[in-house]
Amino acid sequence: MFLLRILEIKCFKNKLSSYDLVNFMRDFRAVDKGDGTNINISQNQSVNEKIKKLIGLTNLDALYLTEKESDNIFEFTMLIDR
Repeated sequence: MFLLRILEIKCFKNKLSSYDLVNFMRDFRAVDKGDGTNINISQNQSVNEKIKKLIGLTNLDALYLTEKESDNIFEFTMLIDR
């Protein structure tokens, strides 16, 4: 809970709740197609939209993601302090 609170305050400037963060982490799913692309099967689009608006990562809810795009999402969200 402490780490979630740090994300909430430091990274998202209190504009995204811990509840939304947990829902995003639980829901975000990508399936490897085996040809270098992934299919995003996340279902909670409202939380994705909130996060997209806050961090400006436009391909967060894209249906098809290349392996590089998937890696970029992970790297970008780990270095989100702006």
